[in-house]
Amino acid sequence: MSRRGNFSSVTASSLLLGAAIAVAQPPPPAPPTPESLAHVDSARVIAAEDLKVPFDFFCVPGNARPNNFSAPPLTPVKLFDNLYAVGNSESVVYAITTSDGIVLLDSGHPGDLDTIVLPGLRSLGLDPADIKYVLLGHGHNDHYGGAAALQQQGARIGTTAADWDTIAAERPSQLFGDIAKPTRDLVIREGEPLVVGDTTITAVEIPGHTPGSLAFIFPVKDGANGHVAGLFGGTVLAAGFVPLPGLKQYITSIAHYREIAQSMQVDVEIQNHPIFDDTPGRIAALATRAAGAAHPFVMGNARYLRFWDVVSECMQASLIQREAAQ
Repeated sequence: MSRRGNFSSVTASSLLLGAAIAVAQPPPPAPPTPESLAHVDSARVIAAEDLKVPFDFFCVPGNARPNNFSAPPLTPVKLFDNLYAVGNSESVVYAITTSDGIVLLDSGHPGDLDTIVLPGLRSLGLDPADIKYVLLGHGHNDHYGGAAALQQQGARIGTTAADWDTIAAERPSQLFGDIAKPTRDLVIREGEPLVVGDTTITAVEIPGHTPGSLAFIFPVKDGANGHVAGLFGGTVLAAGFVPLPGLKQYITSIAHYREIAQSMQVDVEIQNHPIFDDTPGRIAALATRAAGAAHPFVMGNARYLRFWDVVSECMQASLIQREAAQ
């Protein structure tokens, strides 16, 4: 896999959404056009019945929304033999266990580390002292909120060079004030997988939500069965908040990520903002899963690709509507 070049043309300052946006309401959608409705119709066909949740979130006017910072904590849960989820129910932190320690994907909201994230890990039998890396899906404070403290405790913090700049440029939050930021540390580049013990984590650069957003692809285990999980860490939840250049870039990033997800046969979908993929329903199904039954988070590669096709078509519809309204 070749390294993706520096293909971000949007400055960090133009894409910083910040905590205030996470509790705001998106602007009214622009009127549909025949071209935008064609993309909605395409998304509806691709979604069929089994992907109606992402279609309804992104393509039905008024449903898309930012994550809620006041959402309740997620009940800590073991998703796979080597993958766990903790944190806020709409800003989830994932823990990947390896033969050489724990890798966190994101670090939670500011103030949640000692009250929600670390207690959640302990409740699952994981020792926070084993955290070796924290990899950030993107450089907003609901993702790096606990990173500075974890860095002080010895963890390496990783994101792209572009999103190290995003973190440095982010101003004090209306919700959290002046947030402790991690010191620039590990610079992640596409084409340079991170190997931690027995686990290889592949990073994919997906600018759009921020200039340095990342997706992560890694193996997960379900007993004797192995699968490949994908976390798209820079999802645009409410397109109206993102400047048009960023939205165009985001659509390009989905296509780029889709190619890699297809080649690597990603068949498990997880989100750091799991509000458009029926994560609560799948966790409930996992809790009652009978021995030998299908794992509710395993969707197969074909359906996984359709999932992102639905998101892309809906986002293209939003882009066309906004361009027509200008």
